Amino acid sequence: MNKTLMFTGVLAMTLAGTGCATKKYVAKTMAPVEARVATAETKNADQDKLITTQGQEIDQLQTSLSRTNERVTDVDTKAGNAGTAAQRAAEAATAAQRTADGAGTAAGNAMTAANNSMTRANEVERTLSQKVDQTIKLTQKGSETVLFKTNQSTLDKDAKAALDAFAAKLQGNTRYVVEVQGFTDKTGSAEANEVLSQKRAETVARYLINEHKVPLHQVNLMGSGYTAPVGDDKTRDGRKQNRRVEVRLFTPEVAALSAAK
Repeated sequence: MNKTLMFTGVLAMTLAGTGCATKKYVAKTMAPVEARVATAETKNADQDKLITTQGQEIDQLQTSLSRTNERVTDVDTKAGNAGTAAQRAAEAATAAQRTADGAGTAAGNAMTAANNSMTRANEVERTLSQKVDQTIKLTQKGSETVLFKTNQSTLDKDAKAALDAFAAKLQGNTRYVVEVQGFTDKTGSAEANEVLSQKRAETVARYLINEHKVPLHQVNLMGSGYTAPVGDDKTRDGRKQNRRVEVRLFTPEVAALSAAK
């Protein structure tokens, strides 16, 4: 643009010497040139503005690109950290699986051992049970019969004397079973006789337990009513013999007890 102005000035000075006639010619000739120069200057100014704007946009793009690069770098770093953490987690999971497999194996072995122990215990129990069933036998070692009056379940002097004699057989012996079974004569209904025979058996058992310290768990009792008469119920003496409680003593055989041990 400066060169154009210099050219215009030189041309104007050259033509100045040619007189007024040429001034008009020069003026006509220069007018379009000056117009084009002004237009060029305007365009140049617009281009300068456009270049400035584009430069600013380029700067903004560069700034944005720089920030994007920073974010990408940060994402890459986080991704790398996540990958490392994932790798460590995988290694930990593998180790945990190995531990779990070992624990499962140990648990399986323990279960097998427990099952084997249970099987052996069951075999021992069956063996002992068979051995006891085959060897331990209770043998009756003594008995007493206690008589009662009609419709009575109380002990008289003779009944207590008989029970005292029976208890003497228990002295020094801890392994025994006492069986107490009550009976009646045919007098009365079957239901009433069952109740009465049970009361008689309970009276005898209570006397042995309270007076002679016979262990309760070693006494078995039952009322049987009129089921096993030993005398003719048509006679007075026969009915007296039927109103009774039979007390029997059972002890394990010595040989069988030793075998069981």
